[in-house]
Amino acid sequence: MLRLATLTALLLTASASGAEDAPINACVDCHGDLLEEAEADVHRAAGFSCVDCHGGDPTAEDQEEAMSPARGYVGVPSGMGAAEMCGRCHSDIERMRVINPRLPTDQLAQYRTSEHGKRAVKGDEKVATCSSCHGAHGVRPVGDPASPAAPTRIVETCTGCHNQEYMEGRSIPTDQLQKYEQSVHGHRRLQEQDLSAPACNDCHGNHGAAPPGVSAVTHVCGSCHATQAELFEGSTHASHFRDLEAPPCTTCHNHHEILATSDEMLGIGERGVCSACHSPGDQCDEATKAMRAGLTRLSSSIEQARAALSSAARVGMDVEQPTFDLAGAEDALVRSRAEIHGFSEERLEAIFTEGGGIADDVEKAAQARLDEYEYRRKGLAVAATMLLLFAGLLALRAHRLEKSRDREDV
Repeated sequence: MLRLATLTALLLTASASGAEDAPINACVDCHGDLLEEAEADVHRAAGFSCVDCHGGDPTAEDQEEAMSPARGYVGVPSGMGAAEMCGRCHSDIERMRVINPRLPTDQLAQYRTSEHGKRAVKGDEKVATCSSCHGAHGVRPVGDPASPAAPTRIVETCTGCHNQEYMEGRSIPTDQLQKYEQSVHGHRRLQEQDLSAPACNDCHGNHGAAPPGVSAVTHVCGSCHATQAELFEGSTHASHFRDLEAPPCTTCHNHHEILATSDEMLGIGERGVCSACHSPGDQCDEATKAMRAGLTRLSSSIEQARAALSSAARVGMDVEQPTFDLAGAEDALVRSRAEIHGFSEERLEAIFTEGGGIADDVEKAAQARLDEYEYRRKGLAVAATMLLLFAGLLALRAHRLEKSRDREDV
């Protein structure tokens, strides 16, 4: 009750004093247009004002005094100065524990290790800093769709700098967006709005953004494609790739332009990716031919079983159980396409045999239902014929009885 009374007294006092006792902020005299932009800013909601970031003396009416370096004015910092300005709070564990304990406090440390941070330390003022991705006076939580760093906008934000116009004069590719838009990842993310598909930061990081090195590519791709990465690391190819200093995943699948995979990629054919290292007729070429033949065989068996099930279903036969069983063969096909990354013919053949056996059993079950249908149809035809014959005999008997009665009447 005492605290409630005290709080009430404070509110009444503040209300009575009105705007006369409000702190003077001369910044808004010139920069009032920024107030609307900062309306939903998380910093303003936390009680921060202009001086907390830009320094100076907001109570001074003279502009030179208000923006005097002697009073701590830093203006609009750029490069590393901008990152360090944000880091004053975001690296302060005690302060962040009060403001938002869920936020990490190592962003500045991570930024220093990134390509952005390394360039900023060297004095590059055009490199991306905190405000480049999060905004300046209208900073919103990353979970807010209006934030430039929101998952739905992150590609747009990154390519706001990584484009030909902004990167002019720098030796860095600028076609990432065009390639990403054509990739399977980009299509799912940008067209299908599937936020589980990777965007720029999923592969390159956030505050510690850096192009993944050769040794890190498998770990980056493996964060989503864990099975394939594990199989590759256990294969004989892994050591060869390390010796050649070739990045494992991207050597075969490319970088930003990762296309949807297909069985045609296996081998040295027109769409094959093995030709980068192998020649026609070598050991790899023969092995991949056998692997592709197994994939084709299993795919064909599944299609035949599925067609037989469809035929049986169309004539009204119950195919629920064999349809469920066929999922085992389909799962084997998926596993075999992942198992390719292990480059083991023996393990692949075992999966092909397993999946093919299931598909064959399902096709036999579907055929048995079709045979049963034919048997029932023929049986029904025989029964219908007998019924018609019996009906005909009854009609003939009735006709004879009718004639007999007519003669008796005469």
